[in-house]
Amino acid sequence: MKKFALSCITLVLSLNAYADNPLYETGPGQDSSFVRFLNAASDKASVVNGSAKVALGAQTDNRVSRFYPVKAGDKLSATVQVGNHKAAIDVVAKPGEFITIAIVNKGNGLDSLIVRESPTDFNANRASISLLNADPACTAAGLNGGAKGASVFENVATGTTQRRLVNAVKLSVQAQCNKADTGAAVDMGQLQAGERYSVIVIPSKKAQQVFFVRDSTS
Repeated sequence: MKKFALSCITLVLSLNAYADNPLYETGPGQDSSFVRFLNAASDKASVVNGSAKVALGAQTDNRVSRFYPVKAGDKLSATVQVGNHKAAIDVVAKPGEFITIAIVNKGNGLDSLIVRESPTDFNANRASISLLNADPACTAAGLNGGAKGASVFENVATGTTQRRLVNAVKLSVQAQCNKADTGAAVDMGQLQAGERYSVIVIPSKKAQQVFFVRDSTS
C-alpha cells in the first residue's frame, strides 16, 4: 500500500487537474476514510512532503481541497508552510471518518486543527449541512438560518463540527461566535437534495470570516 509520501504526487496532480483518481487503494471489504485540507491561515499555504506540494489559496473559493480517500489506520505525515513558517502534521483516520486538517496561525508560527467527523446521516431527499469551527478565538460557534433566523447549530467548539439534515431549499445563514453575530450573512443558494455542505468559520483580521463549500470527494 502506498504511503503518504508517495501519494502526495497523486494529490498534487489531482488538485491541479481536479481529477477523480483516489489517493489510496483501500482494498476490497475495507471502508474508506477521507481527508481534506483547509487553509485558515492569513496567507497562501502549501502542504509539503518531499518534493510534492499542494497549494491552498487565501480566498474562500480556493482555501479548501476536496476530500481524498485514504486507508484507515495508515499514518499520514506532511509539513504545512505559510510564508517562512512551517508545522508538522500527523494524522490517522478511523474507518469511514471524514477529517479536515485546518492550518491556522499561532503566535508567530503555525498550528493545525484536526477536525473529525463520522457522518451517519444520509437522505437522498434532503441536504446535509455542517458548521465547522476552525477559529481558535471562537470558543462556541453557532448558526442561524432561514426566514425566521432559527437556530441550526449551537455551541460548536473550536476544532469540531456538527452536522444535520435540512430540507433542500434556498438558504441564507448567519454565523455566531460566543453568542454574537460574526462575519457577513452567507447565501448558500438552492441546496440540492442528497448533497453535503460545510459552513466554515475561520479567523480574520476583523473577528471571523465565514463561507461555505459543497463537500466533494475525488
